[in-house]
Amino acid sequence: MAFTGKYVVESQENYREFLKAVGIEVPEDIKNEEMITDIYQNDHFRLTKFSMDKTWNNSFVIGKESELETLDGETFKTTVTLDGGKLKIQFPKYVYTAEMVGGKLVEVNTICAVTNKMVSKRTN
Repeated sequence: MAFTGKYVVESQENYREFLKAVGIEVPEDIKNEEMITDIYQNDHFRLTKFSMDKTWNNSFVIGKESELETLDGETFKTTVTLDGGKLKIQFPKYVYTAEMVGGKLVEVNTICAVTNKMVSKRTN
């Protein structure tokens, strides 16, 4: 299923624990509706995340080395894969996967023993 769309988080697990493991502090009052993912999929992908007062924008072509930005603003090079409908990005500190399940965007971030899962619904 195509990823293209704008999504707002409706449920999440271990978000604060994940960010803490990465080294990012999160205000206690952050709300789900403040976390938005915008994905454009064509010959290339554009993955933009809006959270708190930050925006991350990464563009890449599946199977080709690209320069991406981490949540804490560092740039690095990696090759993004798409296997069985699941997008996978190996960040320096964690692994990110995304897939469409039942019309919802399911994103999973894993660092050591901490796994963060976010389920987002498409917005209009």
